[in-house]
Amino acid sequence: MIKTFGMLHKRDDISQDQFHAHWRGPHADHAVKLVPVMRRYVQNHRSPKPYPDFDPPSDGCPEVWLEDLAAAHRLTTMPEYMTGAFIDEPAFMRVRSDGVLVYEKVALEGPEIARDAKLTKALFFLKRRQPMSRQAFLDFWLNRETPLLVGGAHALRWVRSPAVPEAYEDAEPLYDGVEEIWWADEASWRKDAGIPANGVQLDKFIDMDATTAMFVDENRVVWDA
Repeated sequence: MIKTFGMLHKRDDISQDQFHAHWRGPHADHAVKLVPVMRRYVQNHRSPKPYPDFDPPSDGCPEVWLEDLAAAHRLTTMPEYMTGAFIDEPAFMRVRSDGVLVYEKVALEGPEIARDAKLTKALFFLKRRQPMSRQAFLDFWLNRETPLLVGGAHALRWVRSPAVPEAYEDAEPLYDGVEEIWWADEASWRKDAGIPANGVQLDKFIDMDATTAMFVDENRVVWDA
């Protein structure tokens, strides 16, 4: 299973509330027309509460599960997209910046998440330190038993998603991977916040200036597929 993380930036002339309301409402109605290609679709709305010590990468990140690379290419060329969601995008957002196409690798499955569950979720968009190779970074990251930038002892679910190599053979991805972590509530996150990464000097592996993070509020639009 692969998925995409897009980067949405609100129009300068509308408020955050207007941006999120339009994305949740009219734009989501257009998105459900793409179900023949999408396996799942979640809107990650940037929370008003910033993640400590990190700048958010965008105002929101659509997260779309797809069967394969062919489905990813098909998604943005479908008539349903071109005559619906594509036309609606300028109503609430500026030009979408590059996102990242990733493989989903579940590190902690956790309990099944209900469509309307209210959880504390953080997204970490990771960029490796240059000139480290992508493979060296993946060997370091994916072989760890704990998350990179926060403790995970109190997490409900934890997913690591490296960039799809086949999609970036001739290009550098915006991020080398995405780490997603869910907690039952903010109190549970606070128990994990600030825990050292097992003595590892992370700035030897991660470009801390290019790595971003944010808390998000999930709107699970297509969830039962």
